[in-house]
Amino acid sequence: MQALDQQTFAGKVRRRLAAGAAFLAIAVAGSVAVAAPAKAAVAAQSAPAKAAVAAQSAPASLSALAAVPTTVNPLPSVDPVGDPASFSVLVNKSRPLNPASYAPGDLINARGSGQFLRAEAAAWLNGLFQGAADAGTGGLSIVSGYRSYAQQQQVYSYYVSIYGQAYADTISARPGYSEHQTGLAVDVGNQNGSCGLSTCFGDTAAGKWVAANAHKYGFIVRYPNGYTGTTGYSYEPWHLRYVGVALATDMNRRGYPTMEQYFAGNTAAGASIKSGADLVAADSAGRLLRYPATAVGNYAAPVQIGSGWTGLKQGFVVDWDIDGVYDILAQWNNGVLGVYRGLPGGGFAGQVVVGNGGWDQMTITVGKWSHAHPRPSVVGYFPDGVLRYYPNTFGGALSGPQIIGKGWNGMELTMADWEGDGANDILARTGSGKLINYRGDGWAGFYGPATTMGTGWQYMRNLLPSFGLTGAGTRGITAQTMEGNLYNYGLGRGQWTTYSQVGSGWNSLKLFK
Repeated sequence: MQALDQQTFAGKVRRRLAAGAAFLAIAVAGSVAVAAPAKAAVAAQSAPAKAAVAAQSAPASLSALAAVPTTVNPLPSVDPVGDPASFSVLVNKSRPLNPASYAPGDLINARGSGQFLRAEAAAWLNGLFQGAADAGTGGLSIVSGYRSYAQQQQVYSYYVSIYGQAYADTISARPGYSEHQTGLAVDVGNQNGSCGLSTCFGDTAAGKWVAANAHKYGFIVRYPNGYTGTTGYSYEPWHLRYVGVALATDMNRRGYPTMEQYFAGNTAAGASIKSGADLVAADSAGRLLRYPATAVGNYAAPVQIGSGWTGLKQGFVVDWDIDGVYDILAQWNNGVLGVYRGLPGGGFAGQVVVGNGGWDQMTITVGKWSHAHPRPSVVGYFPDGVLRYYPNTFGGALSGPQIIGKGWNGMELTMADWEGDGANDILARTGSGKLINYRGDGWAGFYGPATTMGTGWQYMRNLLPSFGLTGAGTRGITAQTMEGNLYNYGLGRGQWTTYSQVGSGWNSLKLFK
């Protein structure tokens, strides 16, 4: 964001071009036919028995691993964050800080520049600067960091005095509405001073590198080119905002260029299943229960959202028709595979049969297995161990399957993105308790050797993907033990991160994946 240096308040003024107009920039401090599972035939691509395995971690040792932020909520939008102390707080022209005079308590001098940032943002900025230097960009410099309410008042008033309020509002935030006041925003430039606070920074080697790689360090280019109508501000390739690696990576992987689009408001707010962090279960009486996720990484008291769920082999929470509202995919003991579409105002529509005949004999997992099909699909095997992929092409019944592997007998399957590369993988648990990752290539096949993610998992009854349980954009595996305890294992990029118990007394419940 453009800003005014306190020491040169009436000092030097430079002109820049932005989207064809000259702006002032002054440096500042501060659905198809039903498919039966038995039919298919395509050449096998990968067999578990032949995969090279390299041990990495056991469940008992997870708490000793370094914490690395993680990613992904599968719904297209989530509720905006209003807490000014949150790294993912949304601040814009219509969402001021609350309180307006908010000041962070953990500011530090970033890289000895005399510009201040919150401690975590400053730490990750060190990595970003090192990455830019290592990439041969010529290096970066800090131009502006934290600004208080009073400082922003000065800046904004100055622009109003020169340009009038209407124009000033297009190039400067009003006090209490500025990202710089959060201590999470930083303006950067080339180390040699060229293209400082100018749109040409985006065309330099450093600017291009920042745009492509900032998310790896928890930053986003907050005001990207072409989104003035969304953000309210013109293109500023130098204005970076720290949101945390989890959220920044999630935005990047799912193609959200602005925070406004990511935090568009949860379309499932009135639905029975509201979040990818919520846990859904059926009890022995057939009651369907939702356990709301709390803000502190566990679950609140259950809410009944259905009945008649006896005779279920396995249930899955999915957005089957990608309308932003969670649905339920039910695998019944009578061999039927059915979808219950979630209604935006709550409840579910009647079952739509998407697979019929023999599904009770299959071990399956559900998720987005191919970039060619954006809807969640089914991967599974019969007792013969032949792994098949059933595309969900139209949001209705499944299309005919493809054989994608052999030798999967006896493995429990969970689909999740272990590598953090945007392509789901198959996490397979063997009878001996090994948890093995078979890396998906994003196109219904596998890539590279399999790797062992841990041992000792034979004591787990169920492994469930979770999204957002420990914060915006985070993901993990919730494991149900034989004794009924629940543990959350955070997912990073090819490694486990956080590890904590999140519940107990769940042994009488069938948990939905």
